[in-house]
Amino acid sequence: MRRCMGVGIVTVALTATISVTTSAGASSAHGSVQIYQPKPTGGHSVGTTRLHLVDRLRQDPLAPKGGPRELMVQFWYPALDGPGFARAHYMPHGEAAALEGDHQLPAGSIVDAPTQAHVSPPAEPGRHPVVLFYPGLCGDRTDTTFLDEQLASQGMIVVAMSSAHESADLEFPGGRMVPSDPTICGAGQDPFSPTDQRILNRLQTVHVADTRFVLDELTRISRGIDPDVDRKPLPLGISQAMDLTRIGMFGHSTGGSTTAEVMREDSRVRAGIDLDGLILGPVLKTGLKKPFLMFGSDYHNVTEPDPSWQSFIPKLSGWHRWLRLRDAGHYRFTDLAGSSRRWGLDKTLKQASPETWNLDFGDIGDRRAMTIVATYVTAFFQRFLRARHEPLLDRPSKEFPEVQFR
Repeated sequence: MRRCMGVGIVTVALTATISVTTSAGASSAHGSVQIYQPKPTGGHSVGTTRLHLVDRLRQDPLAPKGGPRELMVQFWYPALDGPGFARAHYMPHGEAAALEGDHQLPAGSIVDAPTQAHVSPPAEPGRHPVVLFYPGLCGDRTDTTFLDEQLASQGMIVVAMSSAHESADLEFPGGRMVPSDPTICGAGQDPFSPTDQRILNRLQTVHVADTRFVLDELTRISRGIDPDVDRKPLPLGISQAMDLTRIGMFGHSTGGSTTAEVMREDSRVRAGIDLDGLILGPVLKTGLKKPFLMFGSDYHNVTEPDPSWQSFIPKLSGWHRWLRLRDAGHYRFTDLAGSSRRWGLDKTLKQASPETWNLDFGDIGDRRAMTIVATYVTAFFQRFLRARHEPLLDRPSKEFPEVQFR
């Protein structure tokens, strides 16, 4: 959800700055323009916490001045109810203010916007499956908060990552801001050109290493070690709550490709989802034998020009599905889905180019898109991390006619 908003399709539209004008600046005082976050449907309360991690064994290839690779990681988890735990804001203040300014969003739309989670309550006892998330090109770990909270409410622990020097204006503890590299975000304008392919493949190598490092850190946490470099205490019970024998992963846009490549390289990740992203790297040639869901927008249809899906899907030899969300654009799989009309993006983008609106959002209902995506993503992880029967994944549903089985 940043200056460069991820690679899912070959169009400059998805790498352009979203600009929203509003004459109702005062309306932010009563939250009317704050980013929409649906209430999770599961039976568990949701907690969230952020960790500052540093991989001292790896030099950061994206850092202009070098140094060890550092990450901000955020957990969403099933939590115990209790007094004294504040509602979590959508993003840290510095990140939120930068996001509003970058895209000229209405004042207050992100800054101080609440979520459905609380800050660092004790984890609910039990052993819970773990689901990793990696965002798209120059995206944020919070891009799919609606999904993260939904999965946590269903009894799963979600661990989302931000990519330093790529995620724009990434805020570290103490208010230190790390900006993105504009040459990285520019690679989304023509993702199938040789130049951009080199950049994207290089980034994917970094993303995969990030994910495998985080998996190692989760193992340390499960052994009672707090890896946060600022010595921030972990929520009570989180070490015992993670079941690291049941790990899944999903990603939006290029994060979907990262998911596939992580699954190819690391046996710890058992099942994964690509939300409307092209496929890069060695996995494009090898395919996968593990369960994998390709959930795409209208762009990924019979005539879609993304050659990576055409090459990759026939190489999936394990359980797999290709689902298409009708009348939906690339960002219907993110938190932007619920606020596109609230912020006037339909009018702004349609005025600039009807094609831009269709590619980025499409005419599916804002909240309807979020409901559908959350339902299918939840069903997938319930099936493959909990072995629950989920017929929704086997055939078209009368309840969700917008989802086409390909």
